[in-house]
Amino acid sequence: MIRAVGNKRLELSDSEFEYYCSLKEQFGGSEFIGLFKTDKNGIITFINPPVNKNVPLGVIFFLLNVMMNQRIRVLDKKINKVLDLEIKVDNFFQVNNIVERIEKLEQK
Repeated sequence: MIRAVGNKRLELSDSEFEYYCSLKEQFGGSEFIGLFKTDKNGIITFINPPVNKNVPLGVIFFLLNVMMNQRIRVLDKKINKVLDLEIKVDNFFQVNNIVERIEKLEQK
């Protein structure tokens, strides 16, 4: 689900959002502002901690973890689509094979 984090749209799972809330309580919501860039879908495209400000490592590691999880979720969806297509192709060839068998039987 897309949530507002650091004045940006960010795609977070429920467990990631719960962890974000605990980090926000610990360090404050302002620690997330300006640390990352996202696309229109809430996917982190760039993490850029400022060089002149100390940022808690928990916040940085959280953003890195979310970025990796987002990419894994995208890959998982694509893999599932490929597997579904593979099943459809297999079913298509099985159906064609049955049609060929029927035609051969009719010829005999």
